[in-house]
Amino acid sequence: MLDLRRLRLLSELARRGTIAEVGRAVGYSASAVSQSLAQLEREVGMPLLERDGRHVRLTPAARRLVARTDLVLAELDAAEAELAAEHGTVQGEVIIGAFPSAAAELVAPAVRALAVEHPALACSIREHEPEDGIGLLRSGELDMLLSERYDDVPGAPAGGLEEHVLLSEPLLLALPAAVAEPVALADMAGRPWISGIAGTQYVGAVEQACQAAGFTPRIAHRADDAGLILALVAAGLGAAFVPELAATPTAGVHYVRALPAPPRRHISALVRRGAVQRPALAATLASIARVTGALPRRSRHPRSFLP
Repeated sequence: MLDLRRLRLLSELARRGTIAEVGRAVGYSASAVSQSLAQLEREVGMPLLERDGRHVRLTPAARRLVARTDLVLAELDAAEAELAAEHGTVQGEVIIGAFPSAAAELVAPAVRALAVEHPALACSIREHEPEDGIGLLRSGELDMLLSERYDDVPGAPAGGLEEHVLLSEPLLLALPAAVAEPVALADMAGRPWISGIAGTQYVGAVEQACQAAGFTPRIAHRADDAGLILALVAAGLGAAFVPELAATPTAGVHYVRALPAPPRRHISALVRRGAVQRPALAATLASIARVTGALPRRSRHPRSFLP
């Protein structure tokens, strides 16, 4: 019988294109992924990969196997959901991956409420950036992943996954207290900016917003942590776009909503297709949605750019 974990690795390779990317996505070394795929080739008795220097391509047989694997994984999730529904109670384990601000503001309160509402349900939170968590979700290491995407910025492919949108929010311009409020975003051209690590969707959204205003931002500092970004702003080291959820009151920082069309971030819960039929997963999603719906809007009275 074919090993399901190895089949999942092959399916992930079909989506990501390189063994190194598969390894990063699922938390394995590249050599471990290669060994697992070599073992899968021995199990099926035919080549699955065509090697071309440092790159690999899936053979026609491998592509057929991936298509079948995706169907099998969906059927397994559906079977698990049916069995759980027959039991009649919300129980079992749900492993939730989330990026830091979503884990703190959305997932932690939801898990606390679930512990009271469904004591037989065990939820576990794992910190993962969306780019890293997709592979873990597809491979079954995670049951749910809170992900983010930005308007007009390409995101990770969601093949085989369901997206449940939880929240859409603007990015606010965070300025040092000593910096005068600009009349337009174009007034920030030439000033130092604080942004994220190159290649992320957040960075793409920041660059697009600035380019739409007629300039390329001069990035003086880069950080992934929203708290660090705000600390750098408070120190007077630059301006930054900050998602509303992360725009906490911070001494030395004031927020400006960019009008008429600020960049927007969309936070979603991703699950494997059909898996949300599991009562445990459905209850978890509902709890996170309730927490999201009850969030106060921090930007209710932000300063605004003039149109």
